[in-house]
Amino acid sequence: MIGNEQAPLCALPIWCTAFFIFFLSLTGNGRCEESVDFSDLPTFTPRARWSEDWTVLNDPDRKIQSSWLPLKHLTLGENGTNFLSLGGEYRLAYESYDKADRGLTDIGYQNVLQNRLAIHGDWRLSEEWRLFGQLGLATVNDREGGAGAVDETDPDIWQLFVDYRIATAENDRLVFRLGRQLIETANVFITAGEANNIRLVYNGGRVAWLQESLSPFEAFAAEYVDYADNAFAMSGTGEYFWGSRYSNALHKSGMDLSFLYLGWQLDDRHFEQSGVGQNDETRHTLLLWLNQPLTTSNQLSLDYYLAYQFGSYDDQPGGSNINAFAAFGEVKYAFFKETSTPIVGLKTSYFSGDSDPDDSQLNTFYNPVFGTPYFSYARDVMPFNLIHIQPNIGYRLDETLLVTLSNDVLWRASTNDAFYTGTNKIDTPATASDSRYIGAQAQLAVNWKINRNIVTRMHVVHFWAGDVVEDSGGEDQTYFHLGINFLF
Repeated sequence: MIGNEQAPLCALPIWCTAFFIFFLSLTGNGRCEESVDFSDLPTFTPRARWSEDWTVLNDPDRKIQSSWLPLKHLTLGENGTNFLSLGGEYRLAYESYDKADRGLTDIGYQNVLQNRLAIHGDWRLSEEWRLFGQLGLATVNDREGGAGAVDETDPDIWQLFVDYRIATAENDRLVFRLGRQLIETANVFITAGEANNIRLVYNGGRVAWLQESLSPFEAFAAEYVDYADNAFAMSGTGEYFWGSRYSNALHKSGMDLSFLYLGWQLDDRHFEQSGVGQNDETRHTLLLWLNQPLTTSNQLSLDYYLAYQFGSYDDQPGGSNINAFAAFGEVKYAFFKETSTPIVGLKTSYFSGDSDPDDSQLNTFYNPVFGTPYFSYARDVMPFNLIHIQPNIGYRLDETLLVTLSNDVLWRASTNDAFYTGTNKIDTPATASDSRYIGAQAQLAVNWKINRNIVTRMHVVHFWAGDVVEDSGGEDQTYFHLGINFLF
């Protein structure tokens, strides 16, 4: 959370204006730009900027084809393998909640303008060594009810790590990474929170075996990093996250099957089991993940997860044993192999809840870094004590534009457990209602990649309160988000 809000807010228009003018100069539509062939260049992604490999620009003739391409390969050595790549992003987003927290608090209407600015440098010292760093700043205007933990940060080091690569075959390599970094794996199960104004980062180490189209193995161990009140003061929180993944391609089916082990050591977690108290926990997750993405050649896609959790929760003398499970995911079907096609999908989810808050067993499934846009971009439905069904239909107009309409129906898995609206937040305790039915929500989502540098998103979500929310004094809610990312 940020203490001194006025300084960055006052300076932000200058930062943003300068960056925007610079960005337009880089992405102008002059004749030189129109002739550039981008087909063999890396694709910009908001999160994994470190994954871009610009060695293709070793050819000096390529670099003069575009006004911004020279920034991606600043040669520092004679053979082209020692070079510096510069880049950045500016994200501007507006979001509003009509009845924040579904009226369960007295916040009421909430509208927020978010700004995120980041610049990075990727120094490839050789084919084996690289150093990656990213500086960032994020602000919001006054959020009713106070800024959230993922809203703001003064200028700070968001990423700073060193990589060492060992070639093991023609297209295979082992990569060892140490430092401050993002950690994402298993799609929605472990995310960096891209939908939030600031992403989640860790201090730690990671090793991965990389192939051309698949990463068969990875392992990591890291400490959570908190966003401090002052510039360049981010530090570890004393909470830890570790895990490993093994993946295997099922060649005949075109699917990937992955086995994961994940562990968390967390402080001050709040569940119905603990009543009004917050207690520490150590939680282990065993995950089976089956994935086949939707492409022009794969009309049927599957993204499904089976998880079991065990561990200890320190809510009483001797603690409580964690025993929880989940089964969730989505199947999609594209009507045509062409780029332009209707797409239908169905999400089904079960996240276990606690059957008895007074015993020594905690049955609430928990994942503090789950990709909550899986439910909707409003990000206030959590994968704890939840049954969820979502049919959806969309139309992919081309490779850059997707429009989707979805409808969620939500129930509590156990009426003896709460309805959770945050990673460590209970707005609706179990005693507030005897009903399972939480409510339903519809979402219209538009994702449009205007060009390789500009990505826009729009989400409109309306939630119809069910018995659980109404019995707690809550009501319907409407959410709106409009965001644009400028990347170079």
